[in-house]
Amino acid sequence: MTEIKTRNRWWIVIAAVVLELALGAIYAWSAYVPSFTTVYFWTTTQTQIPYSVGLASFAIVVVFAGRLKERLGARLLIILSAAALGGGYLLGGILPITPLWTTLTVGLIGGAGIGFAYAIPISTGTKWFPDKKGLVVGLGMAGFGAGSLIWMYLFNGVLSKLSKPLMWTFIIYGVLYAGFVMFSYFFLEDPPKDYSVPGWTPPKVVSKTGEKIVVEDFTSKEMLRTPQFWYIFVTFLVGAGAGLMTIGIAKKWPTDVLTDLGFPTAIVSIATTIAASVIYPIFNGLGRISWGWFSDKIGWKWAMLIMNAVQTVFLFLIIVMVRHPVALAIGMAVLAFNYGGNFSLFPQATDQTFGSKNLSSNYGWVFFSYGVGGLLFPIIGGAFNDAGLQIWAFILAGILLAGCVALIYITKKPTKRA
Repeated sequence: MTEIKTRNRWWIVIAAVVLELALGAIYAWSAYVPSFTTVYFWTTTQTQIPYSVGLASFAIVVVFAGRLKERLGARLLIILSAAALGGGYLLGGILPITPLWTTLTVGLIGGAGIGFAYAIPISTGTKWFPDKKGLVVGLGMAGFGAGSLIWMYLFNGVLSKLSKPLMWTFIIYGVLYAGFVMFSYFFLEDPPKDYSVPGWTPPKVVSKTGEKIVVEDFTSKEMLRTPQFWYIFVTFLVGAGAGLMTIGIAKKWPTDVLTDLGFPTAIVSIATTIAASVIYPIFNGLGRISWGWFSDKIGWKWAMLIMNAVQTVFLFLIIVMVRHPVALAIGMAVLAFNYGGNFSLFPQATDQTFGSKNLSSNYGWVFFSYGVGGLLFPIIGGAFNDAGLQIWAFILAGILLAGCVALIYITKKPTKRA
C-alpha cells in the first residue's frame, strides 16, 4: 500500500478551509438586509427571497455535483464553482439591485457556485483522514461557517462606507470568491486507491452481543428506498432550516424587539451587530469542529441526539432571551453552535449509515434537505416578522425539531435485502 506522511495530508485541510471560506459567502446575508430595506425599500420578506433561492440552488447543485465528482474529478468542479460563484456576485453588482435581478444573480447563480464545490472537502477529507473523519470534516466546514465573519466585517467595517456599497461589495466579493476557490484547485484531490494512514488500523465495530457490525455500501437509488434516509433527511431539513431562519433575521428581529422595549439606539446597534456578525459566525464555526470531534468519541447518533435536544430547548428560550442584549448573545451563541454541528454530523451519519463508497452522491441527496429547509424557513421567518408574529416561527421550529429527535432515536443501520 502507498503510505503518505501524515503531515502532507494536512494541506488538504488547509485548502478545504480556504475553499469553504469563500463558499460561506451566503452566510453574510444578514449584513445586507438593513441596506435592502432602508436604501432600496425592500420588505423583510423580499430580502429573504434571494437568500432562500441561493440556498435552494446550492443544495440542488450539490446533488448533481456529487455524481459529477465521481466521474470527472474534483478539479473541474472547482473551476465551475469559481466561475459561477464569482460571476454571480459580479453580475449582482453590475445589474440593478432589485429583488428579481439579485435573486437571479447572487441567489441562483451564486448559490449554484457554492453547490459545485461544497461537498469536495467532505468526500476528499474523509478519504485522506479515515482515522479522524469527524474532526477533519468539522475543520473544513468551520471555514464555511466562519467565512461569513470575514465578509461581514469587511462589509460593515469598510465597504459600507463606499458610495453605492452593495454594488461595490458584490463586485469586490465576486473577484475574491473566485480567487479563494481557485486556490484550492492545486491541493484538493483524492488519495491513491491503495492509500493508507501509517500506523493506523481501522477499528472493529461490534454490537452488544460481540458480533461485528458491517456498514454496507448503498447506492443512492438503494439509499432513497430506506426509511433511515428519510429520518435523516427530515431532521437535517428542520435543524438546518431553523438555523438559516435565525441567520436571515439575526439582526433585524432583535433590533425591532430591543427598540420597542426602549433600549438606547447605540446599545441596540452594538448588541445586534455583535450577535449577528460576530457571535453567530464564530460559534457556528466552533460548533462544526466541536461536534465533529465529539462524534468521533461517542458516535454520530448520540452526538446528534444531544445537539438537537439542546437546540429544541433554545429555539423556545430565544423568544425570551431576545429581550435583553446579554441574553440575546448567549442564545445566539448556543443556536449557532448547534446549527454548525449539523454540517459535521450529517456527513458522518451518511457515511456510517450508507457506507463510504458512494458518499459523494449519497450525501448530495441528504444535503438536498438543507436546500428545502433553506427555501422554506427563511421566507416563513420573514413573513412572520412582517406580520409581527416572529415568536411563532421559533415555536413552530422547536416543535418540529423535537419530533426529529424522536426520528433519530429510532434510526438504525439498514441492511440490504437479498
